[in-house]
Amino acid sequence: MRPIVAFPKPQKRLIIFGFSLLVIGVIAVVGFALWKGANNVHAQPVTNTPTPRVITQDAPQEPLKVAEMLEQAFVQVADQVRPSVVSIARKVRMKLGGRIEEFEGFEQFGPFEDPFDFFRRFFEEFRRRQPGEKGKTVEEFVPVGSGVIVTKDGYILTNRHVVGSEGEIFVELWDRMRFKAKLVGSDELSDIALLKLELEKPGRAIELHPAKLGNSDTVKVGQWVIAIGCPFGLSQTVTVGVVSAVGRSPAEAGAPLEYSDLIQTDAAINPGNSGGPLCNLRGEVIGINTAIRSTTGGSIGIGFAVPINTAKFVMQQLIEKGKVVRGWLGVMIKDVDADLAYQKGLGKVYGALVEEVTPNSPAEKAGIKKGDIIIEYEGVEVRDVSHLQQMVGRTAVGKLTTVKVWRDGKVVELKAQIAKRPEKIELARVGGQSWRGMSVVNLTPQFRRQFRIPENISGVLVMRVEDGSPAAKAKIEPGNVIMQVGQKQVTDVRSFALAVDEVPKDQEVPVKVWRSGGSEIIIIPPER
Repeated sequence: MRPIVAFPKPQKRLIIFGFSLLVIGVIAVVGFALWKGANNVHAQPVTNTPTPRVITQDAPQEPLKVAEMLEQAFVQVADQVRPSVVSIARKVRMKLGGRIEEFEGFEQFGPFEDPFDFFRRFFEEFRRRQPGEKGKTVEEFVPVGSGVIVTKDGYILTNRHVVGSEGEIFVELWDRMRFKAKLVGSDELSDIALLKLELEKPGRAIELHPAKLGNSDTVKVGQWVIAIGCPFGLSQTVTVGVVSAVGRSPAEAGAPLEYSDLIQTDAAINPGNSGGPLCNLRGEVIGINTAIRSTTGGSIGIGFAVPINTAKFVMQQLIEKGKVVRGWLGVMIKDVDADLAYQKGLGKVYGALVEEVTPNSPAEKAGIKKGDIIIEYEGVEVRDVSHLQQMVGRTAVGKLTTVKVWRDGKVVELKAQIAKRPEKIELARVGGQSWRGMSVVNLTPQFRRQFRIPENISGVLVMRVEDGSPAAKAKIEPGNVIMQVGQKQVTDVRSFALAVDEVPKDQEVPVKVWRSGGSEIIIIPPER
């Protein structure tokens, strides 16, 4: 059978061929048009000659507008907050022509600043202006720090190390009016003090401008901040920076504080800024400037502020109770490092490791055990030791709290009823000793880490110094190490107790003290 092959007729073949060419042509034209359009949209000409831009006077200049808006925000904050910022001064008795050490009226400034350093130029200039008065005692008002008005009736927040505990305190407002101020109270653990203006000024009505207090728990790294204060006695000084870090522990900042972490900023903070406000772009106070880390004595871009929520807590306690009452859990804790987090199976480095549980404490009653890692308190993730201390310290006594711990590879939820923090908890916990106004404890690895004490230094650690005591007058500070009393070497609390027992109460005694930078001999005056 032959295959059947059908061929179209010649006329039909011609028509089909013409139609095919037409279709092919249309497709080619459309495709080329589409290709051309795509290249016009996406392709960029390659050339070494930049396209000229014509800028007219009326053209929008967005970068400049943004910068001017930010500038205006800084100006508004300065205008809003400066009337709330005060200069704090002390009346100083000084001998003309005398040495700095002979000037009276200053107490120890604390672990952050030495007033004699940054007022040295003032004294030298004063003596230069009085050439014929050598030996004469005069009185001068000398600025010692800053503060911020927080209520209409004259309450002022500042630092404890600025105002001390003795002597008259004077406050100068932004309009140069000066008033006496009463010390309502202070808190050694947070370095916060509260003053109350004595506003009686015959013949003139006094209008105060309290600052608006913000919420430091919402502060983020990278936020703009403005510091206002009186560095080196220069009132109403404004500096600008950002939040460099939040949740800095006092140990990281080199500050012997407890129950408060710190806000770090690169806004310039210098001697005299202490006690002044650190504000956000809304003009809200988010911190009280407190300390600096410096190799020069001035700002190198590392400053620290006590969070305003801590300051508000202290202020409320001082107004209502006359002292600060803190919550207490009853654990000795340390920070979690990367090795410990790995050993315990934590997914990240956070929390506080329980090294010891105080008998009959809220922690023991709640079932917290040695070796637990406290990872959450009242629904808030625990960053480190200072964060947990701060949260527990602010908790009302008697409140039932929820505590989550990491134990044996799983989360355990517990309930703890917070108690009142004992007055002498550190001494009771480690077997401390008090003498001439200073309280000392044995040096532990944790204290060495916290206060950066070298391993080759032996002695006892000063934990507390009572205001106005012989130890305070001798400039002994928390964080110092007592290495020797008289001729007796000190290695622990027991040897310290034996050494001081041999010292007559009515005699001064030399002690060898180690503090950051080296050791020195200090004379402790007798008890009165």
